[in-house]
Order: sequence, then structure tokens, then C-alpha cells
Amino acid sequence: MAYPITIPKLGLTMTDCTLVEWMKQDGDRVAAGEILFAVETDKMVNEIEAERDGYLRRTAGPDTVHLVGDTVGYLHDSCEAALQDDPPRAPAAASSSRVEPAPSEEPERATPEGMVLSMQARTGDGTRLFISPVARTIASTHGLDIAELEGLGSGPGGAILKRDVERRLQAPKSVAAPAATPPAGATDAGPKRRPLAGMRRTIARRMMESLQGSAQMTAFGRVDMSGSVRLRQALVEREAEFGVRVTYTDIVVKAVATVLSQMPLINASIVGDEILEWPDANVGIAVALEEGLIVPVVQKADKKTLVEIARERKRLVDAARNGGLTQSDLSGGTFSVSNFGSYGGDFETPILNPPQSAILGIGQIVDEPVVRDGAIVIRPQMMLSMTFDHRLIDGAEAGRFRARLKAYLEEPALQMAVLR
Repeated sequence: MAYPITIPKLGLTMTDCTLVEWMKQDGDRVAAGEILFAVETDKMVNEIEAERDGYLRRTAGPDTVHLVGDTVGYLHDSCEAALQDDPPRAPAAASSSRVEPAPSEEPERATPEGMVLSMQARTGDGTRLFISPVARTIASTHGLDIAELEGLGSGPGGAILKRDVERRLQAPKSVAAPAATPPAGATDAGPKRRPLAGMRRTIARRMMESLQGSAQMTAFGRVDMSGSVRLRQALVEREAEFGVRVTYTDIVVKAVATVLSQMPLINASIVGDEILEWPDANVGIAVALEEGLIVPVVQKADKKTLVEIARERKRLVDAARNGGLTQSDLSGGTFSVSNFGSYGGDFETPILNPPQSAILGIGQIVDEPVVRDGAIVIRPQMMLSMTFDHRLIDGAEAGRFRARLKAYLEEPALQMAVLR
């Protein structure tokens, strides 16, 4: 008997993931609890354990994208069954981005290469082609125009698979793809090529999905941080007592969470045809790693004190840099904060982290001349960059958010009036 191996749901907002690597080979004996494969979702890698004993037959290869619940392999009662030539058929595709066989075609079958095709491409004349992620990566690595593969696909519905690209690359030079013209000044060695994979590919995909799936607008503002500077200095002096050094990011997160608790429309998401107003202000904090940006979440920040936020922020940042984040650390965010000032930036245009509807970028704090009571004085100034989904949040509502945030940052004691 064959028992399906499916993609588990690892978080409340998880919908898909990338199968990164198999830890076992076809025909291998697997014990319940052993690591079977690894998936990447929300910019982190998770190891998936076998739920029962059996012999493995993989039906999806590495570097393929799958929805939650997709079947990627089977556990059989015997090695012979696992290595049979005709593996079990995969369930029907779960979304419109997958290959759908025509009624007259044989139903889609899974193969070790990964017949779950989530990638699509269009040729120059607009013709749509279906191509597996592995095939597309190989074509890109070798500078092969996907348009040249039209009509060569051997997969369901003419889908282009790995073997089709390899066959095209092995064709005689007379029919091989023409070499790309190198840019002026390029050396004979050509550019260094490497696949867009891992965390960088996840970031690229999510950024495109964010921009294509929402109406993003960015507004800017300036805050006099004199009050926040005094507050932080007082807290730093008591660092030994609190057990943590409070940062300006902590102060901003606390102020943001306070405003979110007052303005539920900012702390909301559009999901399908519904507006979901989240009960808690779960604030994500962008952390820059060598591989890319990751956003762990301070859960229920609106119900935490400033010192509690600082402790949680430190734990999350340390875990992110040491590879110790869990799926729950990355799930459930309702708003994000990105500190441009940590690398000398003043203001930029942050991109939404779906399904969140707003994100705040904060710049470095710089002493600048300003006018106060008719006199020019020097004050610590910080720029704010707020990107929001205009489908849900109007400019006026975003303006009210920034005004309240500015008030709490300039006069932190005002928050005491609304804290429960």
C-alpha cells in the first residue's frame, strides 16, 4: 500500500513553499520521525519528518513550488513497490498556476523530476508556456531563451521539463540557441552565472507578489526625536536592572503598536473579498542577514511594555542571526517596521509584507537645525516612510496614523494616557 507524503501547513498564513532538498533516496527505508525533506517558506527552512515507516518513492524533485496539502512522494510497504516504474498518480493540480490536462489527455502523473508545474512563461508574441522550475533554472543558467523551447515540451499539455531543456542544449550547434551579444567591455569569460535560489528566490517571488497584488503608496514625514532620545538615555542608564538595552527600534515598535490598537483599519488585511481586522498588533521587525531580509514578529506588541518588547526583539534578532527562528517567530505579523537608519539611510520606499496592509520605514536620527518659538535650534530629526495598501487605507487614514505616531515619539509620556 502507498501512503502519500504531503506538504504540511507550518503556519497560519502559509499557503505554499519550495521543496529544497530530499534527505532520502528512492527505495530507502524510512522510520517514523526521521527527516524526509526540507522546505522553505516565509524565508526560513523547515525539516519535515516522516509520519510512518516505509520505503520512499519521491514524486517531486528539489527546487519545486507546492501548495499546502500537495503530494510530493509516497511511503510503500516494500522496496520493490517503491521502485516500480509506474509511481502513484499525483492529485489534481490545486491552483490555476498548475498544469491542467485537457479532458482528452491522460491525467497528470508525478515523476521524480517534479511534474507539479507552478512556473509559467510568455514568449515575445505573448504565447503562454508551461515550464517546470528546474527546467526554467537550467535554461536561464545556459542563457537559453524560453521562447526557443516552444513546441518541444514532453510533459502534460506540452509542458517543458528538465529533459526537454537538456535535449535542446545538446542539439547540434546549427540549431542551438544563438549566443547572447556581450555588453561593451565584457571579457571573453562572460558573466558569472548562478541560479536564483533559496532565500533570495523566495524574497524575489514575495516582492513581485506584493507589488502585483496591492495598490501601494508611500507617504513621508519627519519626527523630532528629542523626547524619545531622553527616554532612551534614561532606560540605558538602567540597563543592568532591565537586563536589556532598549533601542530606538523598540521605542518605535511600542509607539506603532499603541497606534495600531487605536486604528483597527491599519491593523487589517484584505483576504479575498473580505477585510480582516486583526485582534492583536503583531509587529514584524526587518532583520538584515547575509542571505537577505527576514522579518520575525513581536507577538501582541500592543500588550507588552517597552522593556518586554526590547527583550523579545533581542531574542528574535539573535535567533535570526544564529539560524534559530521557528515558524511561529515568523508568522502572524499584522504590520512591519524596517530600520533604514541602521545602515545610514534617511528615507526609502518599503514594500508591503503580504497580507499586511502597511509597513513603516524609519531613517537614521540626525541633528538638524529647526525653528522653535521663532529661534533656530538643533534637534534630533528622523524621517518616516509609510507604505500602505490604498485599496484598504486612504491617504487621510494613513495621515492620521502618522500624526498619532509622531505625537507618541515626540512626547512618549502621552502613551501613558492610553495604556491599560
